Amino acid sequence: MNLIGILGGTFDPIHNGHLRLAIKAQEHLKLDQVRLIPLNIPPHRDKPVASSVHRRNMLELALAEEPGLSIDLRELKSTDISYSINTLKSLRNELANDSLCLILGRDAFNKIDSWKDWQELLHYAHIIVANRPDESNNRLSAKLEAWIEKHRTIDKTLLKNNLFGHIYLMNIPMLDISSSMIRQRYSKNKTVDNLLPERIQTYIKDNHLYLDTA
Repeated sequence: MNLIGILGGTFDPIHNGHLRLAIKAQEHLKLDQVRLIPLNIPPHRDKPVASSVHRRNMLELALAEEPGLSIDLRELKSTDISYSINTLKSLRNELANDSLCLILGRDAFNKIDSWKDWQELLHYAHIIVANRPDESNNRLSAKLEAWIEKHRTIDKTLLKNNLFGHIYLMNIPMLDISSSMIRQRYSKNKTVDNLLPERIQTYIKDNHLYLDTA
């Protein structure tokens, strides 16, 4: 049985925050691999600025030197809205005997009760929440708090021994970086040093991306 991390996002562009989250989750949980899944049509945000081809190319460049991370293109190949529940069902059909861990930042997790069929997510995977140690739960709905209480574990060995069903809070310092911040800095001709890998900066420059976005 493998323990596989799943990290979705628009990756518009991929940045050091994404990479740190994937690598730290892999190290902390001893994941056999982490699959980064670029969304096609996100349900809760605007359409990506860069094309699917550019976003895929940037992911390939970013992960070229990260052997434990890989790209999964199933959502980019779909014409449907990229609902996490559908992606997890697809992965579960393919990886029937592996444990799946859906990796989320705390901000996204706090809104998970607005997702399609959110309570069914744990029927297909564990949920790993990148949680700052001082993060507050006061923004959660009562229903979500009860769901967390029912399924939360502090024993990460359960993730390996069970295919799905647990919520695990992983305390790591998160980088204060977002793709929207980076796009805005490009539009204002501000430096993006230390925000994303140099090879991604070169790709963005060579392909004239994000010049007219805010």
